[in-house]
Formats: sequence, structure tokens, C-alpha cells
Amino acid sequence: MPSIITADKIWKAFGRYSILEDLSLQVEKGSVYGLVGLNGAGKTTLLRLLAGNLKANKGELAVMGFRPWDHREEFYRNLGIVLENDGFWGNLTIRENLSIYASAKRISPEKTEAYLREYWKDTEIYSCTKKVKYLSRGQKMQCALCRAFLGWPSVFLLDEPAVALDITAFDHFCNLINAARDRGAALIISSHQLDLIDKLCGRVGILRDKHLSELDRNKKPLWSVTSDSSQQWKEIIEKSGGRNVIFDAKWRFEIENPEMSIPELVAALVNAGCRIREVRSLEKENILGDTIRDIYGSRAGGEA
Repeated sequence: MPSIITADKIWKAFGRYSILEDLSLQVEKGSVYGLVGLNGAGKTTLLRLLAGNLKANKGELAVMGFRPWDHREEFYRNLGIVLENDGFWGNLTIRENLSIYASAKRISPEKTEAYLREYWKDTEIYSCTKKVKYLSRGQKMQCALCRAFLGWPSVFLLDEPAVALDITAFDHFCNLINAARDRGAALIISSHQLDLIDKLCGRVGILRDKHLSELDRNKKPLWSVTSDSSQQWKEIIEKSGGRNVIFDAKWRFEIENPEMSIPELVAALVNAGCRIREVRSLEKENILGDTIRDIYGSRAGGEA
């Protein structure tokens, strides 16, 4: 699929302080791109550049063929955005707010109602008549998502879109993401919620030290052995069929035919005097989270 979002050697600074340097990115139609990084890494700045809220100091950006900072109406009519400021009028209801945005996007009241009925009828905000200022944080986030997916745009820029969502609302959000992707949209999701990124995103970019690097998600450690870090154990793991063996508080590695290989590997380690504290399959764990913590070290904690 062709790229619908392209950034080429982007630089962005505020005064003397640069935030992004020499950043390049391509996102294709029908794909979901995850953006992770510590607080202050520049994730929101990048999204604001793509949305045209900021202008790059150097480099070229193209989204749907537009330069975002030209602020063309056609550009914004085909863009779905969730940023930290919800942009709603607090004294208006959800539907009153949506009608304003629908009008700006030239979406008829009939199509707006059909969209709400098909995709939001089973949610708590469908029949809500409260003014937005009286809604909970989670309800306001659902409103922001409802507005972002209105009209099914070609590009979505979503900054922490699942914050405060309960389990039901989160599942609904995931269904919307998958529906937009299947319609051929390109989506960028910036989030500290690594389980969300791991579940929804086919590609993941890591913002660190002003640069963007893409995570190779094909290199996934599948098993771990918790013991001490003796080089002898690494050699035994490798002789037993372990590949890409690394040690970071525990041995992690890929291995074929684990049903046969793991018992033999454990027996070889024990016979050599290795004191094993735990053996675990990592297939069902958050591999992305482990990888991010490897990259950032203990600073990542629950955030990345």
C-alpha cells in the first residue's frame, strides 16, 4: 500500500531547544503505527506537526498529499484527531457538539445519525443528554473518539486515546481502530499503554534522544530461564538449541520445538550445577513491554 503519511528529515525546536532531529517516517494506508517514548520525548510534538498545529523548522511533511501547515479545509475534513485538549464546548451536549463538527466536515445530519446509530448505539454516550462539562473523564474521551471517527477519515492522529476508558469502552475503541484500518485508513497511536500498542499496531516507532527508530518486532524472545549470569549457562542454552540468547536479569532466547527442547535444556543446566529459579514461556507475555524496558532500562517502568 502507498504511504499516506510521509516525514522526511524533520527538525523541530522551540527556541534554542530542539525536540526532534532528522526524523523520517512513512505510514501506509490500511496500517496502524504505534508511537512510544518517555514523557517529553516529542510524541505529541510529532502529532501536532502532522496535524498542522506546528510547523517544522526543517524537513518535509506530507499527509494525504497536503502540507499540514497550509491549513487546507480539505485536509482537516479527512483527518480524525484526539489530542490532550478535547476541543468541546462544555455548555453543549454531545450531539450539539458533534453537529458542529459534522457541519464543518460537510457531513449531513442524516449521515451523522446513521453513524451514531450503527457504531455508538450500545454505548453510554449515545443517549446522553448532559452537557459535556458534566461528563466524566472517560465519557469525554469516548466523545473525542466519537468525533474522531465521524465520517471515517483517511488519517487518524490519536494521542493517548484510551486514557480513562473502562473495559467495555476500551473494547469498543479497539473495534473502531480495526474498522478504520480495514477501510484503508492510516492511524498513528501515541500511548504509554504498551498492551494497547502491542495489540493494535503492526509497526512501532520509539522516540528517544530526539530521534525516531523503528522496533523490529520479529525478534521476539520466546522463553526465559531465571538464574545467575554465568557465561557457562549461555553456552549450554545455545548448545541446546537456544538462539539470540541475551541476559537481563534472566536468560531469554528463541527455541524450536520447546516441548522437547526445554526439558533437555533444563536438565543440561541442572546437571552443570545451574540453580534455576524459574523457567517461563514468554509467548503470552507483553513482548513489546519487555523490549521497551530493555531499551530504556529501569527508567521506563510503567511508561514508555
